[in-house]
Amino acid sequence: MDKLYLRFPHGGLGFGLLLLRLIVATWFFETGIPILSASLVASFFALVLISAALMLIAGVGTSTITLVGAVCSIISLLLGSEPYPWFPVLSIAVLSGSLALLGPGGYSLDAKRANH
Repeated sequence: MDKLYLRFPHGGLGFGLLLLRLIVATWFFETGIPILSASLVASFFALVLISAALMLIAGVGTSTITLVGAVCSIISLLLGSEPYPWFPVLSIAVLSGSLALLGPGGYSLDAKRANH
C-alpha cells in the first residue's frame, strides 16, 4: 500500500477524495439495487456492486474495488440489465479509474491501516 500512494492527504484534498468515493459508491448502489431481482447473472453483478459501494464508503481496498465496480457496471450495461444509457456508465467508469489512480485519501480505513 505504501508503494502505491506517496501519501494519504488530509484537508481539502482528502475531503475531495472522500467526496469522489461517495459519488462512485452512490452510483454503484443506484446501479446494483434495481438489478438485484433480475437474472442470476445480473443479481451476481448487483451484489458485487453493492459490496463495492459499502467498501468504498469505508475506504477499504479503494483501488481494487473501484476497478471491480467499474467493470461490473460496464458488464451490466452490456448484458442489457442496466437501466441507464451508456454515457453515464462510462463516465462513472472513468471516475472510478481516476479514483483508483488517486487513492482513497486520508479519510479512509486504508489510510488508518497504512499508518499503523
